[in-house]
Amino acid sequence: MRQILLITEDPRALNSIQSAIVREGYRAAIGSPEEDSLLQAVADLTPEILIVDCSRGWQVVSDTRRLLGTACNLKELLVVALLTRDQTADVDWTGIDDFVLEPYCVSELLSRLRLLIRRARNVSSDQAIEIGDLVIDLLNHRVLVDGTYIELTFKEYELLRFLATHRGRAFTREALLSHVWGYEYYGGLRTVDVHIRRIRAKLSPACDGLIETVRNVGYRLAA
Repeated sequence: MRQILLITEDPRALNSIQSAIVREGYRAAIGSPEEDSLLQAVADLTPEILIVDCSRGWQVVSDTRRLLGTACNLKELLVVALLTRDQTADVDWTGIDDFVLEPYCVSELLSRLRLLIRRARNVSSDQAIEIGDLVIDLLNHRVLVDGTYIELTFKEYELLRFLATHRGRAFTREALLSHVWGYEYYGGLRTVDVHIRRIRAKLSPACDGLIETVRNVGYRLAA
């Protein structure tokens, strides 16, 4: 689960943003730019992304990074700045990965977070299937859950990729054998069940419930 720290001098102003981020499936906390508050927030939450309210001065970004010091891996820390329109001309963009202008649109912010995380994983949108914390990197034939590489066998990967490509559609075991293993495969239907069980175990717990069993039919990836 991605961990996000919101930095602001007015916590009430970002309460709705924090709630939306949590509903999206991230873990989020709010801290102030003061050193004691910031270090306490980092002690409770190891942030991978900072959302910094710069409405009272964009320099809070550099101040925040300086105060964090060795408490975080600054090279991997992604920063999203919340700016007023008047600030855009004078912003020092050093250390800022993206920004959202006031009045802040939560849906836009969430979209930018998703794009930022995907970009950090070096997976472009046309080369990947992204479902919540799950990313199927089609170019490199690998699977990541919350940014962590998950080792799958070739057939496990192909089965997961096929279901993800046809998300929401139920397939019989016979159809999955045909599409993934090929018409020449003579193994039993139990082969599909075994591979589904292994995939579920490897993706758990972040992706529990992602692969659904359709009674008297087979399997599908949750819509």
